[in-house]
Amino acid sequence: MQFELSTRNPDAAVLAAAMKALDPGARIALDAARGRLEVLTSATTVEVLNALESIGWVARPLLQEVHISGGSTCCGHCG
Repeated sequence: MQFELSTRNPDAAVLAAAMKALDPGARIALDAARGRLEVLTSATTVEVLNALESIGWVARPLLQEVHISGGSTCCGHCG
């Protein structure tokens, strides 16, 4: 699932800790410059949003997936 972040200067370490507490097997790809986040997890969208809110991050789910470097939308044909 992918999210657009309104949070400025997101701290990846804080994010990783919050997601690992939610799902130890979670994988994340953060594009801080564009304010995009991809989370591969067994948790629900609502659970991820609640975890993000608990660390003070404002996010909304993306309706259409975008390429996030290192995320699952990478097809391997970027160059």
